[in-house]
Amino acid sequence: MATPNKGGLLVSLFLVGTLLLPFISSCGKGANANASGLNTQLQIVYLSPDAQPTNLYLNTIKESATQYTYPNNSGYFFLSSLLPPVELRTATVNALTVLRIDSALKPNSKYTLFVTGYRFGTDTTMDIKHSILSLDTATLPAIGRAKVRFANTSPSSPNLDLRANDTTNKVLMDVHFNKITPYVQLPVGNYNFTISNHATPTKVEFTLPNIPLQDGRAYTIYTQGIVGRTDSVAFGANVLTNNLLLPSSQQR
Repeated sequence: MATPNKGGLLVSLFLVGTLLLPFISSCGKGANANASGLNTQLQIVYLSPDAQPTNLYLNTIKESATQYTYPNNSGYFFLSSLLPPVELRTATVNALTVLRIDSALKPNSKYTLFVTGYRFGTDTTMDIKHSILSLDTATLPAIGRAKVRFANTSPSSPNLDLRANDTTNKVLMDVHFNKITPYVQLPVGNYNFTISNHATPTKVEFTLPNIPLQDGRAYTIYTQGIVGRTDSVAFGANVLTNNLLLPSSQQR
C-alpha cells in the first residue's frame, strides 16, 4: 500500500510544480515586464495657465492617478508603454482629451513634454493648442563643458534672448514662442542667465542667478508665465537637468 501512496504523492508534487513554474517565472520578470518602456522616462512641465488639471494616458490607458497642473514640473518618471498615442485628458469624470501626440517614443531615452498653450473651445471640447515634446537625450559635451538649450514656453510671449553673465555675452537669441533650441556648449561654472525681449535687448525680463553648470551635464532653461504680468501668471524661468548623455553621436 505504501508504493501507490508514494507514487500518488510524486504525481501531485509534479503537477503542483508544473502549475507554479509559470507563476514563479512571471514574478521574476515583473520588474522588467516592458523593458523598452521601463528604460524610457518622461517629465511633464505644465505651463498652460488656464487649462484644467489633467492625467496622462499611454495607448489609451491611464498611466497613473497623478494630476498635472500649472506651473508644475513632474520630474522624470518611467513609462509603462512606448505605444502611441500620448494623451493628456482632463482629470474629470468625462476625461476629455486636450492634448494628443501620435508619435511613438524611443527606447532608452528621456523626454520632456512642455504644455505651453492656452486652452480653447468650450468645457466640453476643450483643447490645448501648443506643446513641445522634446527628446532630451544628447551626446556628451567636451571635457570641462556643459550643454545648455533654451525653450520659449510662455504663452503670448515675444521672441526672447538668453544671455549668460552679462548682456554682451550672447548665448541663444531670437527664440520664438513654442520653440526649443539645440544644445550649445558652455564652460563649467556659475552663471547669471538673463532673459530679455529680443526687440528691447537691454531690458531684462527675468534673471536666473548663480546657476551652476557641471562638467558633462545637459540643461534646459525654460520660461513660464506671461511677460508684463505681476499676478499668479507672472513671467519667470526655471532650469531642468537633462542628464541622460550618450558617448556616441546618436543625438545632437
